[in-house]
Amino acid sequence: MGHEYRPSPADPSAGFTRRSLLVWGGAAAAGALAAGMSQGAPPGASASDRVVPTGAPLAVDGRGVELYMKLHAATADVEVPWYYTGRIYAVRERQPPVHLFNLEGTEIYWVRRRSTFEWQTFSSTLTFYRDARSGEYLESFVNPLTAKTLAVRPNVLRSKRPAMFSPEGTAGQPWFVESHQNGDDVWLVTSRQSLTAPQPWSETQTIFAKASELVDPGRPRPAAMFSSSYLAPYLAWMEMGEAPGHLMWHSSGRKLASIEEMPSAYRERAKRLQPGHFDTPSGA
Repeated sequence: MGHEYRPSPADPSAGFTRRSLLVWGGAAAAGALAAGMSQGAPPGASASDRVVPTGAPLAVDGRGVELYMKLHAATADVEVPWYYTGRIYAVRERQPPVHLFNLEGTEIYWVRRRSTFEWQTFSSTLTFYRDARSGEYLESFVNPLTAKTLAVRPNVLRSKRPAMFSPEGTAGQPWFVESHQNGDDVWLVTSRQSLTAPQPWSETQTIFAKASELVDPGRPRPAAMFSSSYLAPYLAWMEMGEAPGHLMWHSSGRKLASIEEMPSAYRERAKRLQPGHFDTPSGA
């Protein structure tokens, strides 16, 4: 689900979003999906008869990108929000992981179809942090690793340029992908690492959907859910300096029908603190 990971010099993990795992890697995996599903099942067959390959993806074609867009967002010109929650842990060598705080966020996609098998998307991501025990939104945080009291900053990521999705735009992406199916349930696993970002940096995500909805031409935005794990350095606002260790993020969520399906407490906080999160980007 978008997701561009765009680290900044001030905070190499600031670009994290629950959707940063898919983008072009998902399109490559959708090529494997397409290989098994594009021909469809025989008349009268059930969704379980549509075999989805497992393992390395085949060449990405137009159908593969279309299936990826259905998983990732939609194939129609619509606004597609995602909602997710999760936990963040500090991981240090030979010590028990520390559950620091929780997260809650949304990512909104604005999809525009440019041709038969080419789409453009803009995205906006906003993540807030919640207390690990009470669930209250954090304004400040006592870092248990340093005992410092810190001001908490939300994670804000908004596209400045559109992401383009087409068969020509998926070559050479450094992703490992695989697809699976059991009955009518399909899940797509994507993972990647970066050798240039501050280390460790690794993402693995699984996105779930129904095979019968993915192959239905009348369903341009089928329902989908995801779960992901992400390894990254400490957040800049945690003021950890060169302390050893890193963070592990674990998130799960679902595609929403509209922003009205976002929890009211989150939606009200977002409109108060980051009202631009809901604005359609220029050019979208």
